[in-house]
Amino acid sequence: MNMSKRNIIQIAFTLLTIVICIVYYLYISGVIDFKILSIGDINPYGGWSALKSAFTDPSYRWRGITRSIALTLGISIAALLMGRFFCGFICPIGALQDFFKYLGIKLGIKEIRLPKRRFFNPELLKYLSLLIVLVLSILGLGNMVSPYSPWLAYLNVFLGFNIQIGFLVLLIIVFTSLFIKRVFCRCFCPLGAFQSLLTAIGPSSIKSNEMCNGCTYCLKNCAVDIERPNKMEVSPECIRCLRCVEGKCIKDTEGYSFSVGRNNMNREKYIVISLVLIISIYILFPLIQPKAINQSIIELDSLKNGTYVGTSFGFGGTIQLEIIIEDNKIIEINPIQHNETTGYYEEVFRRISLDIIGTQSLNVDTVSGATATSRGFINAVKSGINQALENK
Repeated sequence: MNMSKRNIIQIAFTLLTIVICIVYYLYISGVIDFKILSIGDINPYGGWSALKSAFTDPSYRWRGITRSIALTLGISIAALLMGRFFCGFICPIGALQDFFKYLGIKLGIKEIRLPKRRFFNPELLKYLSLLIVLVLSILGLGNMVSPYSPWLAYLNVFLGFNIQIGFLVLLIIVFTSLFIKRVFCRCFCPLGAFQSLLTAIGPSSIKSNEMCNGCTYCLKNCAVDIERPNKMEVSPECIRCLRCVEGKCIKDTEGYSFSVGRNNMNREKYIVISLVLIISIYILFPLIQPKAINQSIIELDSLKNGTYVGTSFGFGGTIQLEIIIEDNKIIEINPIQHNETTGYYEEVFRRISLDIIGTQSLNVDTVSGATATSRGFINAVKSGINQALENK
């Protein structure tokens, strides 16, 4: 296999994601005392979660730009200025589909093209998917969607092989990728739909040159099966792999070119600028703001001994905790019931429990990328503590 720069970048980010997940699993399991990043830090939907909470949750307070918010911003700004670079070069789910399509070719599996009719294009389904996700999230029902997320399922494979229904969705994506190019990206991914919308209003474009005779041979190996450009310009559905730009035209004309505004840009410059844009936003933006404002300023002092049950609401619904108090101090916090998302709640429950017990205070930080679960956990502890204070 002759790997391109794109393949190398895809493999590098895939391996990095896997290493982050494995180290994080060892961290939340108590095997090691450090992590590279939390699962929430590599959640590309983090910015939307924060925006939604700001407008719909009366108790929400701005706590600065977290890693997950910065990732959303980086992806969004890159898509607006440069097109769907994240989809084409970074996304592990995209890389997974590309790999299995390549495997399908090697196995001699015949490719199937998505049917496109005058009044129906399956690629429009992802915009419906985006709308459904947004509406459910605004209504506080985002937990209904998360179990089906192939993104979470992919990450959870490396978190102790925690298999949920999303894993079945991931298997279906893998299987269909053997004979259909990037079916999830093209038809169902809400993040892909969002980036396509930004690309459509942005300054970047891929156009056929004036000397092009419109044979579309350059699009023969398009990663998302774009067949013919509309009015000489390639559709915003393009994931910017730039194969059509690099491909040699069989008619000896210039074929297609990538431009931002009126300036043409070669592949190497495009890759460097896009990578720098996303990575610098991801690293630097969280440094602009101070650490997250603490969830609570209640200090605990001389609590009444006993076992109390605290209840509150997190991302997935009710969180119920057992708070054990001995010698007028919290000595143990145990989860009784919850429906929080696997891969996110583990660090919240472990770290915030240790912080509260260690400081004997609710003045603790939330976990980046898992703010709703963190607030729910702290409020559930607060609910139990209020009982202990009332019984003094």
